[in-house]
Amino acid sequence: MKLWTFLPWLPCLLVCIMCLGSECGTVRRMGRSKRELVRIREARTTFPGACATRLPRGKRSLPGMDRRSPRQHRRSSQAEESSPGRGKAVYFTGRGDQLRLKPGVEVPRGNFTLEMWIKPEGGQRSPAVIAGLYDKCFYASSDRGWLLGIRAVSEQGHRDPRFFFSLKTDRAHKVTSITSNARYLPNQWSHLAVTYNGQQMKLFVNGAQVAVSREQSGEIFSPLTKKCKVLMIGGNALNHNYRGAVEHLTLWRRPRSQQEIMMGMRSHGHLQLDDPSQLVIHETFENASRKWLTVKDGSFPQAEYGGRAGPGEMAGSLDTALEPPPCGQTICDNVEVVTNYNRFWSFRKPKTVRYRVVNVYDDTHRKPTVTEHQIHLQHQHLNEAFRMYNITWELSVHNVYNSSLRHRLVLANCDISKVGDEECDPECNHTLTGFDAGYCKKQKSHCPEYKQGNGVCDPECNWDNYYYDNGDCCNPNITDVTKTCFNPSSPLRAYLDVKELKEILNLDGSTHLNIFFANSSDEDLAGVATWPWDKEALTHLGGIVLNPSFYGTFGHTHTMIHEIGHSLGLYHVFRGISEIESCNDACLETEPSLETGDLCADTNPTPKYKHCRDPEPGNDTCGRRHFTHTPFNNYMSYADDDCTDSFTLNQVARMHCYLDLIYQSWQTSSKPPPVPMAPRVVEQGQDALTLEWFPPITGHFYDREVGSVCDKCTEGRVLLQYASNSSSPRPCAPSGHWSPREAEGPPDVEQACEPSVRTWSPNAGMDSSSVGSPPCPLQGCMLQLEFQYPLVPDSLTVWVTFFSPEETQLPAIHNILLLTVSGENVSLGPRNVFCDTPLTLKLDVKEEVYGVQFFTTEQHLEIDATLLASKPDCSLCQACQPLHYRLLRQPPFSHAPHGLLLSDTSRRYMDR
Repeated sequence: MKLWTFLPWLPCLLVCIMCLGSECGTVRRMGRSKRELVRIREARTTFPGACATRLPRGKRSLPGMDRRSPRQHRRSSQAEESSPGRGKAVYFTGRGDQLRLKPGVEVPRGNFTLEMWIKPEGGQRSPAVIAGLYDKCFYASSDRGWLLGIRAVSEQGHRDPRFFFSLKTDRAHKVTSITSNARYLPNQWSHLAVTYNGQQMKLFVNGAQVAVSREQSGEIFSPLTKKCKVLMIGGNALNHNYRGAVEHLTLWRRPRSQQEIMMGMRSHGHLQLDDPSQLVIHETFENASRKWLTVKDGSFPQAEYGGRAGPGEMAGSLDTALEPPPCGQTICDNVEVVTNYNRFWSFRKPKTVRYRVVNVYDDTHRKPTVTEHQIHLQHQHLNEAFRMYNITWELSVHNVYNSSLRHRLVLANCDISKVGDEECDPECNHTLTGFDAGYCKKQKSHCPEYKQGNGVCDPECNWDNYYYDNGDCCNPNITDVTKTCFNPSSPLRAYLDVKELKEILNLDGSTHLNIFFANSSDEDLAGVATWPWDKEALTHLGGIVLNPSFYGTFGHTHTMIHEIGHSLGLYHVFRGISEIESCNDACLETEPSLETGDLCADTNPTPKYKHCRDPEPGNDTCGRRHFTHTPFNNYMSYADDDCTDSFTLNQVARMHCYLDLIYQSWQTSSKPPPVPMAPRVVEQGQDALTLEWFPPITGHFYDREVGSVCDKCTEGRVLLQYASNSSSPRPCAPSGHWSPREAEGPPDVEQACEPSVRTWSPNAGMDSSSVGSPPCPLQGCMLQLEFQYPLVPDSLTVWVTFFSPEETQLPAIHNILLLTVSGENVSLGPRNVFCDTPLTLKLDVKEEVYGVQFFTTEQHLEIDATLLASKPDCSLCQACQPLHYRLLRQPPFSHAPHGLLLSDTSRRYMDR
């Protein structure tokens, strides 16, 4: 609840929270574009990986941090965790630790309600049974009784996992199953409740009724079969077992109302009973052996002391999960956050941002890619466009003197692996690629055999199918290779792709926005840019690529302004109409909104249109024909320079947010970004209010240098680190796609559950030109990932974003091996995964871990990223100094008129 909601009670109180410290910092966010480039203005068509490409919808939660928003959850103190009456959470490993109710407890035959708190881990076997009533006379038969659990609801069987509740009475012909309305969130506490009243089944998640069915009726079983019924939690002992925590399980003999369920959810285990006879079980797991037996020869689940906060603290905790909308990416897409950036000028204070133009000359310091006049004219127009929005650009020029580089064609949107791949790729169709090594040439001349390899570069032989004149056309002693070498495997070829150029230059992207230049076979392609959430945004592979013809020339200076808009998180104004995949797309924009389309409520929906007026009525694919008051004069449209002249207030708010969230290190000021949310009242008494405020939007809690270990420490001194080194014994294909390096760093897959070259896969060992490429060997394929800092881990998170649907009978990963410093490696065994939900594994390891190995026999498996999290109070984070917060009050505090300086990591203050 926002602070101003309480203003009738608080006529005099206004609180400001400011984050203080040498730096609040920068977080690298995951990228989305399949390559790093985004398609921009004046293009008639789109190419894969362009900013026109729809971005994935899936949320990817990290332990303690969400990839899209800094999701910091409160960690309870030891005193709170062991407080009397709180009860325990128990952790099920998914192996042999299921529990069954002792025979002396009578399970309801008809009406019932089951309630519990659960924290499921990511990646389960579908279905995973959390609790169920089974018929042991027909052992483990799931169609006699009821089940509560998690299962994938998509046809592919390994995506879209949700909570489900199924039930079949002994007299019914078939089972009825209902599912929740959204995917479950791994590693987060959720309250689940199911009810049955003899006529209706209902499923509740966090107090909300999410599903209902009337297909079953009558009692679940008759008195004659009572002895056959057994209630189990944690699974069914037949491999459909649950992995995660359970707390406060309650079973009633009657269907509870939604209001009662919500009251019980808020009571945190303290029951108020009107009729105790209706209560069958109230299990706090303080002494589980009193009512429960283990299954077969299994063990009791482990007690977990890191669960939900205690009763007093839980009632007044702040939910800091600032989720983006389904169409968004990061915390800067959260409606409340961007609204505050829009509403309060203090979040849009002047910012000076460094950018660097990379200009390539020949060895004699002549023939620059762009002239000094172009650079300065563009700089002038750039600052004229952004100055009124409190953004100033500081220019530096990086000159490179290299004739070999200067004389080679740099292709903006052609991946080298596509040249000569036996298909005509339009983006690679250029004279200096030999028209895609001849595959875009409709009529190729015949090359007689005597000319092949005769010591002369014969143009009619310079094609892929003649091996580029048997090498003559790439021999510098015979010909000018800068004009004739088309062979993509030759180091002397006449062209480079943008990634190769960036690798050669290797310019740090963490201090400046780098501006590169490249050409394109598509003359309308004026430039491409890296999204701020791309994991390469702050590396040498990030930045903006411009066609030099569209840079610093009159009538074309808005191209760079448009591209910088993309780098600062702005979409095309026509995203919600022309860049959606279907009419069910979450980004479809029917009216201006902060949650659909370009995520700006002050740009009306519009199709892609190049002219300086509203588009003519047309037959839009989703039924809309007329578009009026369209933002054709916006820099993020495709209109020409003489039309475009402005950004909107919502766009400006987004750019300032991304400058705070991602690009703090590009700015000349090192002051930490603000907290763009009002503090909340979390407790209210007769003479006091307790306020709590959100963390800095970067999610950093410690003063640190970018790149230092403190850069990786989160609330509770938990060290989070992605893999930084990779290897695999399986060789890579010549293209380099699916290489081990693609599994380093944070996730950046464009579309979960679809193949992506931005992952590691055994496909890396397959040469696409050969027939019948070998699958994984019998012993399986292996990926090894290593981390910068060895540590005793608390959890492991793995993004497995694709594997073959037909292979789902076997676990996609057949073993995970933790590599320890002592050499006593730990096997975690096989793991089932979902392609749109990260696999999260709680670890019980005492050794320091420095790496992890994944083994699979699934040749299409794709691993995007791996994250290792330390236990709280990691020694590597001990030296990190916590941020300080200044609390200002109006009227001022009598004892501190200039505000209070607080270093309390709870971000909480009681005002009396």
